[in-house]
Amino acid sequence: LHLKVSFGEGTDELVESIDTYIAYLCAECKTNLDKTMFQEASATAYDVKSAAPAAKYLLICEWLDMTPLSTAGSSIDEVLILRKARRLSAQVRSQFATKEGRMAGRNEYERFLRTHPFAPDVFGRFIEHIRELLDERAPFEEDVLAKGYF
Repeated sequence: LHLKVSFGEGTDELVESIDTYIAYLCAECKTNLDKTMFQEASATAYDVKSAAPAAKYLLICEWLDMTPLSTAGSSIDEVLILRKARRLSAQVRSQFATKEGRMAGRNEYERFLRTHPFAPDVFGRFIEHIRELLDERAPFEEDVLAKGYF
């Protein structure tokens, strides 16, 4: 977005010029997603969509650490969970607070990671969101009538 301000009609005297960027696709990434982070992301998504109403806002996390909420009441378009799993419980994570605890729990943690690998289909879903934005075009009447919606 390029903004230029001048005084007086027909004057070329430039007073101020600003270049800025407006997001059209936003992806906020979190290692784990809890309710507080969801609410903060929801507020950020609202701010983004206030500036650019057609923008898409995605929240991406590795682990889920909350009860899933509907995004319908927020400005977040979708939450993507890369490992399709919940985070280790606080009780288990507390054992990793010391070097000795990390060494003792290493095999268990490795097993947990292997059991919950990154999900390629969730990455594919993210790519599909990008494709939709890049392929967005005015609807053709024939397509609309064939599909029954637009």
